[in-house]
Amino acid sequence: MIDPLFRAIRQLQTFGERDFLGIARVRVRRYLPMLCVTLHDGHDFPRKLETSCLLSDADRLFEEDPHTADLLRPLPILLAGRESRYYYDLNRSVAEAFPRIAFGRQVWAGDGHPDIRNALRRHRAFYRLAGTLLTILTRRFGHCLVIDLHSYNASKHDRPTPLFNLGTAALDIPSHRPLLDRVLEGLARIHLPGIETTVAENDVFQGRGHFVNWVSRCFPCALPLCLEVKKVYCDEHTGEPN
Repeated sequence: MIDPLFRAIRQLQTFGERDFLGIARVRVRRYLPMLCVTLHDGHDFPRKLETSCLLSDADRLFEEDPHTADLLRPLPILLAGRESRYYYDLNRSVAEAFPRIAFGRQVWAGDGHPDIRNALRRHRAFYRLAGTLLTILTRRFGHCLVIDLHSYNASKHDRPTPLFNLGTAALDIPSHRPLLDRVLEGLARIHLPGIETTVAENDVFQGRGHFVNWVSRCFPCALPLCLEVKKVYCDEHTGEPN
């Protein structure tokens, strides 16, 4: 049986925000050759795994990307992960999506992740949905721009860091240089009250995550741009919006 959400996408139906099995939120206001993705926007974590996880709720939140989906609210097509990257990391391959140690800290007690089978199924389901969207967009338009939005904690760096970081390491940079320069110039024109707008390429992050590499490999006519924004818009530890 075909999931109604997949049927709606294949029939080019538009719709407001819908839940996909608790794995993701997806919205299509209009079909245009642009897909916006926030892999780590979500914080949901199975209650039954809490006792096996060595990290607190606050520990997990610190390395997630809260409210990144809200930053993309005006754009027409959004796919936002709902579940914590510590349950399964959508920006890692299947073989690496369940690390015992992440960001220098042990994640799981005992023998490691206690529910890999279900987590793996959910990881694959997210990529099946992303693949369906990209298949429709690339077939319809012949190309597609993919915005892979993340956020980062400036407190982890002991030097000044950019407000926006564009990671391009996974791209054929010479072929896309004119477009990349336009993106960097556009970011530099963004004005936020009381915050200096600084823009860099491959500074704090290089854009080597699994998602952009998967897009490049499976959809050669799509261009994935990995964009990191400094968490000036929220408290790094609580996620509370500023």
